[in-house]
Order: sequence, then structure tokens, then C-alpha cells
Amino acid sequence: MSATALAMTTERDVEIAAAIRDRTHHRALEMMTRELGPALGRFCAAILGDRAEAEEAAQDALIEALRAMSGFRGESAVRTWLFAIARRICFRRLRRRKHREALLHVVSAGDLPSPDSPLDEAARTELYRRLQQAMETLPLEDRELLALRYQADLTYEEAAEVCGISPDAARKRASRAFAVLRDRLGGIP
Repeated sequence: MSATALAMTTERDVEIAAAIRDRTHHRALEMMTRELGPALGRFCAAILGDRAEAEEAAQDALIEALRAMSGFRGESAVRTWLFAIARRICFRRLRRRKHREALLHVVSAGDLPSPDSPLDEAARTELYRRLQQAMETLPLEDRELLALRYQADLTYEEAAEVCGISPDAARKRASRAFAVLRDRLGGIP
């Protein structure tokens, strides 16, 4: 980075930090959006690999930064602070995506025809999309439990401990979640 660009970045960080310190948080947010927004979007896109999701993640980062401004101590540059927030949001999204995909595989693997079957790729894609939608309608606690049990390979006892419930409650919750998925998918899983 050139000395001029570094000085401009530092100057912008100082201006934004001053707005945060002066408790003109919406002004600081406006400056962050204008000055750092494009780079933030590119950063999120590089991590997430999906432009639409990256835009959402960048917006989430800006909103989270606004909420956290009263706690900003100025120990790092505003740019560093904002990108750290964006990084956490992106990795949280990736973890959720990974859990959904792994759970989708576990839930549907036994019921999908083998690769040699006549079910074509379009039908698989449609089934995958429907299952994703059905999974997203489950309460977070149920999705979490299914992910712990089937994606992380925890026993019901271990998953129950993580969730703070009894093993019997974990089994009932999983059974109920699978029933909901079967209902929403017309009996597939």
C-alpha cells in the first residue's frame, strides 16, 4: 500500500473513530459504509463465495458495528475492528451452511436414489432445495440437535449434554424434527 493510501486510510479511521467517540454513531456508520463498505463486500464475497450472501454479511457487519460502537475502545483501527466483525459473521454463516449441508446429507442420504438411478441432477437439486427450506423452518434448537447428533457424530447423551437437556428429550426432539421434515417433504426422509 502506498504512503498516500496509508495516510488516507489512517485519516479516515481517525475521522470515523472521532465520530464514534463523540457518540455520533449514525454519522460514523455512514462514513464506514461509504469508505469501507465496498472493500467489506469484496472481503465477505471472497470468504463466502456467494455475492448475495456476501452483501447480507457485509450489512450484518455494519449493523453489528453500529450496535457495538459504544464499546469501541479505539485499541485498533476502525477498519481492523470492522473487518474482524465481518470475519466472525462470515465464519458463522459458513458454519451454519456446513451444518445444513451435512445434516441434509445425513437426513437424505438413505432416501435418495443411488447415483446410478434414473433420478436426474435437476430432481436432486430440487429435492436438496426443498430439504434445505424444510430444515430452515425447524426451530434452531432442533437444527442444532440434529447437527450435533448426525453431523458431529455425538451420541444422544453427548448431544443432550451440549444442549442442556436429557437424553430422552434429545431423542424425542430429534424424532419430532424428523417427523416435521417428512411431513414437509411429503414423506421423503
